[in-house]
Order: sequence, then C-alpha cells, then structure tokens
Amino acid sequence: MKDVKKIILAAVISAVPTALQAQEGSKADQDNAADIVVTATAIAKLDVPLAETPQNITVIMQDAFERQNATSVEEILRYVPSVQAELAGRSGFDEFLVRGFNQSRYQFRDGLRLDPSYLQQQEPGGLASIEVVKGPASVLFGQIAPGGVVNMTSRVASPERVADFTATIGTDDFYRLTADIGGALNESGTLSARAPIVYASRGDTQDFVGAERIFVAPSVTWQPSDATKLTLLALYQRDDYDRTIGVPLLGTLQPSAAGPIRRSLFLGEPDLDRLTSEQVQIGYQFSHRFSDAIQFRSRLRYSDLSIEGPIVQAPRGGSTPTSITRRGFDYIGDRKMLSTDNQLEAVFGTGNIEHRVMIGIDYQDFTDRNSGELFGLAPINPNAPVYGIAPVPLGPFFSADVALKQVGLYAQYRAKIAERFIVVAGVRQSDSDTSSTDVLAGTTRTQDDSDTSFNAAVMYVSDAGFSPYLSYSQSFEPQFGFDPLTNGQTPPPSQGEQIEAGLRWQSSDKRLSAQAAIFQIDQTNIVNGDPANPGFSVLIGAQRHKGAEIELSGRIGEALIVQAGYTYLDAKVRASNNGDVGLTSLNVPKNSASMFLTLLGDAVGLQRSEGSIGVRHVGERRANDALDILPAFTVFDAAVRHDFGPFEAALNVKNLFDETYFTGGDFRAVFFGERRQVQLTLRAGF
Repeated sequence: MKDVKKIILAAVISAVPTALQAQEGSKADQDNAADIVVTATAIAKLDVPLAETPQNITVIMQDAFERQNATSVEEILRYVPSVQAELAGRSGFDEFLVRGFNQSRYQFRDGLRLDPSYLQQQEPGGLASIEVVKGPASVLFGQIAPGGVVNMTSRVASPERVADFTATIGTDDFYRLTADIGGALNESGTLSARAPIVYASRGDTQDFVGAERIFVAPSVTWQPSDATKLTLLALYQRDDYDRTIGVPLLGTLQPSAAGPIRRSLFLGEPDLDRLTSEQVQIGYQFSHRFSDAIQFRSRLRYSDLSIEGPIVQAPRGGSTPTSITRRGFDYIGDRKMLSTDNQLEAVFGTGNIEHRVMIGIDYQDFTDRNSGELFGLAPINPNAPVYGIAPVPLGPFFSADVALKQVGLYAQYRAKIAERFIVVAGVRQSDSDTSSTDVLAGTTRTQDDSDTSFNAAVMYVSDAGFSPYLSYSQSFEPQFGFDPLTNGQTPPPSQGEQIEAGLRWQSSDKRLSAQAAIFQIDQTNIVNGDPANPGFSVLIGAQRHKGAEIELSGRIGEALIVQAGYTYLDAKVRASNNGDVGLTSLNVPKNSASMFLTLLGDAVGLQRSEGSIGVRHVGERRANDALDILPAFTVFDAAVRHDFGPFEAALNVKNLFDETYFTGGDFRAVFFGERRQVQLTLRAGF
C-alpha cells in the first residue's frame, strides 16, 4: 500500500493538470437552450452522451436551478426523482438520500470527492450543473454508499464573455447579491478568466436562525490549441450561521397536553456565538489529446475547511411537554483534503465496432483534527421559552485526530457495435487506510480495507430514439470505528449491488428526453452489535431497496419546458439486531413525485416573459425506531420572469400556500420545512 501511494504521488506531481467538464455558456446561450437537461454530453467521468448511458442519471443545468432561484444544493435536489433533501432543515450542511440511502458523505465536485463528513455546503452560484448518478458507482468513484453520487460541476473560464449581476430581496430578511464576470483575456481567446461572486444573508422560519455567506470562485483557462486545455481554479467561501434545531416529537408527531409546537420554535440560545465555516479550494483541470484516438485527463484539488462554534443538542433524554432538556458543545474542526484523478482514454474502431477504453488512478488524502468542549443549558419550556441563561462549562467532550487515505485503480470499457448495441464493463481495485486517535483517552485505532468492484451493462439504441438497457453495479463502504468482530478482526466494508433495467427515449430534435428504470439494491455486511458478546460486532445487517422511477425533461413544442418525475421506492431492513427487521428505512417515502413547468411567453404572445409552477409531493416516512410517521406533504412553488432587454425581473414564491410539513426526523426530533418564501430578483446582463 505504501509503495502504491508513492507511485501515485509521483504521478500526481509529474502529471500536467486537467479539464473535466464542458463549461456552461453565456446567459444568452442558457436562455436559448431548448433542452436544459438533455444536452449534457460529459457525465461525471464518462465522456459520452447521456442518451447513450445505460444508467439512470439526472442532470440539472444552471438555467433550471436559476429559474427556481435555488440558493442551496438541497433546494436544487428538491425536483430530482429518488432524492430526499433537507433532512435536517437549514442546518448549514447538505444532507440528502438517494434511492433511500444517505449519500451526504459522498458528494463530489468536478469528479473529485469533497469533505467526507459533509460538514459543508457548496454555493450554487459557482455551479454550472449538478449530476445525480443513481445506484452503486464505486467503479468510477471509489468508496461510497450504494444509493448513488451527487457530482457538482464548477463554472469555469472560457472565451465566452460573461457579465451577469443579480440582486435578490425576500421574506425572512433574505438578501443576495451575485456577480459572474468572465471572458477572453487576449485577442486569440487562448487565455480567459472568470469569477462568480456571491454575498448572501438570510433569516429563517425558525426564530433566531439565519446565515451570512461570502463566496468567490475565480478560474483561469489556457487553451493554446484544440488539443490542450488547462484550467486553474480557486474557491473561497465563508459562512456564519445559526443552525435550525429539531423540535420535539411531543406536540408534532405525537399529541401533547401542552398543545402543538409552533414552526418558529427555537430550542437553542440566541446569545451564543454563530457557527463559522470557512473553506478554501485550489486545483486544476487539464486535458490533452495526443491524437484522434488517445486523450489524457487529469484533475487535482486541495481543500481546507475549518469549522468553529457552538452546536446545541436538543431535545435530550428526560424532556417533558413543558420542559425540554438541552446541552451543547463548542466545536473546533480543521479538515484538509487532497484529491486527484488521472485518466488515459483510447477510442478506436475495428470493423463496425467503436471501442472506448479508459484506465484511471485516483487518490485521496484526508485529515481532520476536531475537538469539543461540553456546556450545559437550562431546560426550556417550548410553549413559553425564556432565553438568556448563560451556558455552564462542563469540560472536554471529545478530541480526535483522523486520517483517511484511499488509492483506486480502475478501468472502464465501452463498445458501440454497428451503431446499435452498447456494451459497458468496468472494474476497480481500491485500498484505504484509516486511523483515529482519541486524544483524551490516548488511544489510536487503525484499519486497512481493500475491495474490488465491478459494473456491466448492455443497451440497444434504436432509430426511434428508444434505448432499453440492463445494468449491474457494485459499491463498497468502509466501516470504521465499530467494535471488532468476535474473531478480533476489524469489520470489512459493507457491500452494495444493484440490478437495474431501464428505457431511455430522446426526441429526434434532442429537445425532449424521458427515462424510466426499475431497480433493486442490496446492501449487506452492515455492522450490528453482537448481543451474545457485548463489546463485539457481527456482520448481520442488510437492506434491500427496490423501486421504479420515471422522468421527463426538456421542451415540449415551442411553449413549454418541463422537469417531472415519479419514484416508487420499497426500502426495507432485511436483517438487523436492532429490532427493525421488516421496517422501512428511516425517512424514506414509498411514493414521491415532482414537476416544474415553465410556460414561455413568446410562444403565446407574451413577449419576453415566462411563468413557472412547481409541485413537490413526498409520501409518508418512518421518522424513528419508535415508529413515528412523518405525514405526507405537497408543496407548490411558482415564479414569473420578464426580460426588459439588458435587465430582467423575476418573482419566486416557494411554498406558495404556506404548507406546514416536515422534511425529516430522528429518534427525538423532527424538522419543519420552510414557510412561504417570496423573493424578488433583478438581473442585469451586459
């Protein structure tokens, strides 16, 4: 393992840097794009058309989430089938399920993994698109849970001129200013720059909750020829925020003699300092085509994320309808991560077969130094809260040094036979080393894991635009920090495998696409405690998630842009020592559906105007092991936009009818969704 690491690091140092994704064009180009979601051609690590990808993948382009005035990745994911977002309210962290599995720790940006513990948010103002790859994807992405991958692509410099400015005001003291400036720096267009900039401040449905953000993501691209392209990227983001805190089950999901809990209830202390998150990212994207047949791609990112401030835990055990117990801790975390990925791809033909062979090697080096100082808080009456009582210091809570290193060698083969049949097969060998030192106890725990993952798929492409496919894929997820097995060994990675059958369709003009899939995901080797041997673990846990998805996206005729989908998901615990065998996995609805329709005014005589209506439905979900049920909800969103020439005005209303609903829950608390939000945006483009 150490020798492999040395080889990889040497390759990274000697490799010339990489371009990952095609850059989104100017705002005018976005507005003229008829198919918003359909035209993506480079999906994550696969440089092939989406219509010829035998896997269920949803791509949301920049224009789509700007129409919704989405101000977080979680908001963007609201309209993606098989995704449940905002599980913990507006906590300052992005948390979501994909196909019923929590994928929050496995977020990617430009194909490289982000912070492994999801204690961060990515700013939509710096994104060109978001790709949601559904199902196990370890062959290309390494150690992840089996639900899928959310990969965000950055806005990067190109010769296309960009000069876009927006100002937004809204309810709950919402303010947002953005600028996106870029273009060629020389006459030949070989050198270009770009800089998305955001300042935002907001309040919240919950009292005393809010956030402030500063964001800038400059990039410079040098493209001396059609064969070579180098982009240097940097990112700085600072968030100061008060997190939403879950509210008690009594008075929400359970009846309470003290009456219902109001949506604005805040169980923290308004006089505590804000939580501060500061992240810096620097890296490159490079590509070079040696010939028509052979291309090299490389990318690298170094990130530094620091988090400091109080985190309140409530409700705690012993709470009553009129007295909620609380405590908290002052958290300090310093997290650093180096990620790199290098690929060599060859495309060649023999007879009527086009072969595409890609080999790649990626590396991750993550360190985290964190600590917490515990403090006590006086109980609070949820119906008549009294704030201002000083916290009581209780001493050190935890202190740990964590290190994770992963090396992966992977290969992917794709054959297109007679322009009709597509065959895909891939394999990865991964090795990961993890260590954690409990500074307070003076103990260190280490674990080495290795795993081999496979995928395979076949697809038929017809002249009518219909493309049925069948695929198989695997995932693995290291399990660190659990008690040893009864034989003294550390638990091996949990395993995930999926069988998926699907059908893609694309209209002849490529302006409208649909995809449907049925799937079954089995996750095994899940660690449970061993009741016969306290202090030891057994690999008895298993889950099976099976379901069906259907999705439609693009333009219908000249007047309507649509993004719609439905998911049926039967997610069950198959084996467990926790007494939940046969139950639905937590926070997973059996039925969910969404639709966002935009009527283009030019097609109906309303020149330079458009109107949108969105509806999101999420069915009942199991909130906790006590079998409390989160009720189903249906929420409407609406928007209107008018173009005045160089200026544009948009009005967005989220949760149009001010529906009261819950986004997620756990064994002691639930999280309210936001109340109605009205936001007015003025945009200027030059």
